[in-house]
Amino acid sequence: MAPMKLRLVAAAFALVLSSCGDPTVKITNDSYEPRIVVEGLLLPGNSVSGIRITRNFMADHNINSAPIVIDDAIVAIVDVASGASYALSFHAGADLHTTYYEYPGDDLTILPGGTYRLEVSARIDGQTLSTRATTTVPAAGFRIASISHDRLPYRPRAEDGEFVDVKVQIERSPGTSFYLLTTVPVDPSVENFIFDNAFTDDKPDDLSPNDIVDFSYNYEWIQNTPPTAGISTMDVFWWDLWFYGEHRVVIYAADDNYARFLQTFDEVQEEDGNFHEPVFSFEGDGMGYFGSAIADTVGLTITR
Repeated sequence: MAPMKLRLVAAAFALVLSSCGDPTVKITNDSYEPRIVVEGLLLPGNSVSGIRITRNFMADHNINSAPIVIDDAIVAIVDVASGASYALSFHAGADLHTTYYEYPGDDLTILPGGTYRLEVSARIDGQTLSTRATTTVPAAGFRIASISHDRLPYRPRAEDGEFVDVKVQIERSPGTSFYLLTTVPVDPSVENFIFDNAFTDDKPDDLSPNDIVDFSYNYEWIQNTPPTAGISTMDVFWWDLWFYGEHRVVIYAADDNYARFLQTFDEVQEEDGNFHEPVFSFEGDGMGYFGSAIADTVGLTITR
């Protein structure tokens, strides 16, 4: 089963938040600067695709009418080892998730352990902006070794009365200490939704199409694992499973860029009230993430 791109982050990132040590957020345009917003992940064994290039915006801008997507950017992937540069082409889709930049040729191969640089330039608000970021793909060796159950009813109990857990054993990639687990139902729908669960009291009439999407993408991670090859265990928690039927459990061995972004993108307020940006691994006028990962997939079916 082919690994799929992770959908965790919507495009345009928010604005500069002010007030030191004060949890009250004052949103102004005083510190606004146009930025190139990047969402990109390289996966060995996959073509270079799904690189989204968008822009940020002012606090008072009507984002429903704003040209968020940049369709005329100059985008390239550079293989640092060889120095070869590969120009990406714009692919127009029906919505933001299907609109991206891609490499149309077959002469660029993303390799485990390889180092690649993304270079982007674009015109925003009458200014020519540019940014770059470099990723080193995790080393070969990562894979899903086993899953404790590939088919079971929702939250069954063992003989001792405890709920049965789903555990996935992975073989680590040497030098990589961050692993992301995602669960994606193959057929998410109101008809397949598990209403008899311990984590929500939603009824069929409560679920909108957007709710179905929100319930469909769930993730967990482990970090600070030993930096050597070996076995680690990841849990598929029951609050990650909201639908009956087949699921794809996709695990990513992530590079430092992607790991630091995921660790910080939704933790932007400190205990004393100060706000800060997530960790962006960009030089120049960029924000967002550009990283790499090795992905592997295993199936899990929840029966009624």
